[in-house]
Amino acid sequence: MLKHWRELFGTVQSAVSGSTETENHRLQLATAVLLIEIMQSDAGASEIEVATVERSLRERFDLSADELASLMSLARARQEAAHDLHAFTSQLHAAFDASEKQRILEMFWQVAYADGKLDDHEHHLMRKLGDLLHVGHAAFISTKLRAAATQKSRE
Repeated sequence: MLKHWRELFGTVQSAVSGSTETENHRLQLATAVLLIEIMQSDAGASEIEVATVERSLRERFDLSADELASLMSLARARQEAAHDLHAFTSQLHAAFDASEKQRILEMFWQVAYADGKLDDHEHHLMRKLGDLLHVGHAAFISTKLRAAATQKSRE
């Protein structure tokens, strides 16, 4: 009986110590799924949009090439199987404060603007994501303007 409790306690301890890493992976996956959704919202993904998604994820989460490839593969599968965005946005909303959600939203805008144009589907999706992340209108517009300025400076 004592052995059983030790094993159980050891399992709980490793679950607690690994929970931060697991949480980080969940947030990375949620972010990647949403970036892919934005990338594909305008009739397909251009090479520049794919590159922008990959650069954003690599920089934001400090990922190696192998980690990025694994994350992208898993995120594509999850995005294709997803019925809505709430499961992903709710994770980000619960984990991040207002300023961090604005940084994530700015990443989203950068993908939307990556191909040099913002179509109606992208704009609608961005509005929906801003609402699901509970980002206020002023912050929503601010992130949009910063991303647009960043895009213009890259052109």
